[in-house]
Formats: sequence, structure tokens, C-alpha cells
Amino acid sequence: MKKRLLSLFFVAALTLTFSGVVNAADLESSPQPSKSVDIVESTNYFTPSIANEPTKVTKIDVKGVDKETGSIINEEQFKNSLLNFFNSNPKKYSTSVKEIDSIVNNYKAAQLGKSTNNNQKEVTPSFGEVSPSYIVGQGWSTDPHVTFSQDRVTYSQSWITEDNYRSSVPITATYTKTLKTSATLGFTGSNLIQSKMGFSASFNVEQTTTITQGANVPAWTVWGMRPYIKYHLEEWEGIYYYIDSTGGIVQVIEGPVTGTNKKLITKSNKYWSRTNTTHNLNATTPTPPTGVPNV
Repeated sequence: MKKRLLSLFFVAALTLTFSGVVNAADLESSPQPSKSVDIVESTNYFTPSIANEPTKVTKIDVKGVDKETGSIINEEQFKNSLLNFFNSNPKKYSTSVKEIDSIVNNYKAAQLGKSTNNNQKEVTPSFGEVSPSYIVGQGWSTDPHVTFSQDRVTYSQSWITEDNYRSSVPITATYTKTLKTSATLGFTGSNLIQSKMGFSASFNVEQTTTITQGANVPAWTVWGMRPYIKYHLEEWEGIYYYIDSTGGIVQVIEGPVTGTNKKLITKSNKYWSRTNTTHNLNATTPTPPTGVPNV
């Protein structure tokens, strides 16, 4: 009976020991969770925002068209009436002045129910509740520009550490630890701004901190690392217009378009350490800061 009890005890002990080893291995191979935050370091304002400006619709008094059907009956008069309108604000409508022949051809195609405008399907224009019916021309009333910018940092509040604060003997890290943070950079917003400025579409950036197995940990020392990503944010705004042809009516519809572009400054790891200078065996291990890294 004693032999049977000893045998059962040995098997149970062996099972518990084996189970503990497996759990430790699982822990060592899994990255530690990272609580990341995104904060503003600095902000610069350049021009007042125009994002909330109302949509404007301006009817063009065109000549040389049939008032009932909208068909062109005198192309020269029609073209000159458009130019008279555009030249009332040549800076604003400089693109339309240059493309006057294309606008006239697009208008004629609209009357025939055809499209000769290659840009017709590039965007789905809509300013609030007002949308062009058939685009015969388009351009910028106010070119895209930066209204404000920020330097921002995304960082991990947690750290991976090696604690040898109360030991006079140097050690090495027994297993590899990793910690990761990420940020979305690139452009989001109006594709009109993205196309004109040549911005990249949004993409994800990651930074991983690693303490590898075998890393040295000096005596009386605790040290750690955490990842961060620093980037520059710019808020872009502009006013875009479409020349719209609807049943013989030619009108300009214009409104604000906006977008945000984020550019990487740097991504790296922040290092921290403390030394037990008094060699106090009962000292409490210091904890690393959770605030903004000084980068």
C-alpha cells in the first residue's frame, strides 16, 4: 500500500513539474502586451480653417444656346460668354481659361448624352447636399495648403525590463522579450488633395523593442526599453470647383475639401536604467516612467 501511495505521489509531482515547465515556455515565447498612447508634442497654426465654409453655386449667364434645349446655336458666343465669366476672376479660374476648348467640347457632349471628359469618373464630387450633374470643367478656387501642423509621438506606456537591482552578481536575460507599438501614417481625406500633392495612401508603421536571450544585466542594476514612433501631422485644406452642365444651365459648384497627411520623423526604442548605488539588498526596484519619452 505504501509503495502504491509513493508511486502515485511521484507521478503527481512529475506531472506538476512538467506542467510548470510548459507554462513557462509559453510565457517566454509570447510578446508582452503594450499599452500605447498618442500625444501631441507641439502645434503650429498657419491660416484659419476653411473646412466649414458653405458650398456656393453660381450660375453662368451663357450666350449662344437655345434656352429650351440648351443646345449650342452659336459656338463663338457660347465660348466668349464663358470666357467673360472666367476672366471676371482670372486667378481663380485660370485652369478653366486654359481649358476653354475642352469645356466647350464637354458641354456639347453632355447635350448629346456622351462623355468626352476623362476626369468625369475620377471622383464622386459632393459638397454637402449639392452635387454636380455633369462635369464639363473643374479646378481649384483655393489651392491646397496647410492650416496647422503637429509633431506627435505614439509610444508604449509599458516597458520590458531586466531586474538585477538587488544582486552583486551580473546575470544574463533568460529569455527573449518583445514589445510593439504602431501608428497609421500617410494621407487620409480628399483624393483631390492627395492627387495634386502626390501624397501616399495611408499605411501602417510598427516599431518593436526586443531584449534577446543572453543580454547582459550588470550587478545592482535594472534596465528596460520601450518603442516609440514620432511623426509630423499636417492638416490640408482647399476649395475646389466643378463647372456643371444641367439641362442647358451652366453653373459653378464649389466647396471645401480637406485631408490629413502624416509623415514619419523617426521610430526607435527608448532606454532606461537605474543603479543601486548603496548596494542595499532590501531596496525597492525603481519603476520606469509611463509618461512621454523625451525624443
